[in-house]
Amino acid sequence: MSLIYRAPLRGVALWAFYLACLGWFLPCAAQSLPTLIDGVLSTHPSMRSQQALGASAKQALEGAQWQFYPTPSVGFEQVDASAGDPNYPSYGDKNVTTLRLQQPLWTGGRLSAGLDKAQAGVVASQATLEGTRQDLAVRVVQIYADWYGALLKREALDKSLQAHQTLRAQILRRIANGVSPQSDLTLLVGRQQQTEADQSAARAQEQTALGRLSQMQGHPLQPQALAQSPSAALALVEGAQELMGLAQALSPSVAKLQAQARMADAEINERRADLSPEVYMRAERQYGNFTVPNGAPINRYFVGFSSRFGAGLSSLSQLGGAQARYEAALADIDSTRISLGEQVQSDFAQAEVGQVRLAALQASLASSDTIARAWSRQFVAGRKTWLDVMNAVREQAQLETQIADARASQLLLTWRLAIVGLGLDNALVLGQNSKAAGQPTASTATTGATALTTPDAAPPEPSLGDAFSEENWQATGQIPLYAQDASEAFELRMASRIDSLNLGLGLGLLSDTPSTPTDADTTPHNPIHTEETW
Repeated sequence: MSLIYRAPLRGVALWAFYLACLGWFLPCAAQSLPTLIDGVLSTHPSMRSQQALGASAKQALEGAQWQFYPTPSVGFEQVDASAGDPNYPSYGDKNVTTLRLQQPLWTGGRLSAGLDKAQAGVVASQATLEGTRQDLAVRVVQIYADWYGALLKREALDKSLQAHQTLRAQILRRIANGVSPQSDLTLLVGRQQQTEADQSAARAQEQTALGRLSQMQGHPLQPQALAQSPSAALALVEGAQELMGLAQALSPSVAKLQAQARMADAEINERRADLSPEVYMRAERQYGNFTVPNGAPINRYFVGFSSRFGAGLSSLSQLGGAQARYEAALADIDSTRISLGEQVQSDFAQAEVGQVRLAALQASLASSDTIARAWSRQFVAGRKTWLDVMNAVREQAQLETQIADARASQLLLTWRLAIVGLGLDNALVLGQNSKAAGQPTASTATTGATALTTPDAAPPEPSLGDAFSEENWQATGQIPLYAQDASEAFELRMASRIDSLNLGLGLGLLSDTPSTPTDADTTPHNPIHTEETW
């Protein structure tokens, strides 16, 4: 048996060796930040879960549409009565089959409210899916920024170690010639060991971030593939107020809460409909008769009404609970908009200050490099001490590590602002168009705010700024700054964008009786129609 299977196993091992060698020599495909985000969005289990919930919401909508159609039912009864029972004589049929078809004529708005609730559920599921996409993208950006900062730190410390090696060779020559004392070598060794410890910490941070990115992707990532095409901070030309307005308009969290508020409003209409009788029409066809043997089928037609009051005053309690949930949903919209505005303003302020800090650190690094070269020459001439030379090298390493942190922070802040303010798809487009080699170095004043710019990156498309301009907002309809009644308060909370100074606060009292249903339940809806019809 060994002679039979030895050749195939040897061939498999040889092919595995060839593939391993091929993968070793071929260059790894570059993976930028947009590529990583796309990979996570296409494979992460959270996306599949939300997509399944979205399909469930669409099925619920289809079920709500079918409620307007007649309800068929089939009844079958078999009797075994005593001989003296006058209602079921012995000569009658023993089996009776009844076919029923019942159509609601008026339900007080219950069916329409159920349809509105299902439609809002579909919108909520779509907003939840988009919110999951944004959350996953922000998580990837955070981990990528950690990896990018650790990579830049490690490269800076590698450069510092090379400088220490050069100085070590220099001081050994001077000690051998009797020009410098042994303590200078001791100082260098101590500084070099400290730099090696910092390098090990940076390498550990880099490997940890790479492992987290691999877990998000679902497969191992090669550090060479990430280092080939590192992504830089995005160029954002919008101001803080404009970004806050865009974030309110595009936020999936706000859209989800608005849909939940409409669901709560529909639930109020459902509970109110329970207090009204339901008018229906029913048609029956009966086969068999307990009193007449072998009789012909009998047709019957009924028009009646039934109530859905529930036990005691439970219907009123359920109505009050639905109204409270409706008010809570409106308050959640205000709270989310406030939190969103705080996040955008905080990130924009940090990015704005960080841009200035980064430019200052780069200027300081250039000056430090000049001073280090000058002190190295003056040390040879006897005008500077060895401690001055070592301090200059350490200052250079510290500045480069600070620049690494600043660049990683700028990458995180600008990408997060773009995802929250412009939307994930627009942020990915900007990321694809920007060049990885360009790093943000300067800030330019535009429209009362500082724009983060990348010198080598292509300028943003003008259509992005025009699509969200103030003129387009005005053209879509005015939203009242301060609500005077419940209808205006509802309109303001449901608006895609509100005034930045208002933020949905102080909008007047909410009415205990939201809008009543105006659509009739007698009009059937065709569930075969597409979603756009509804």
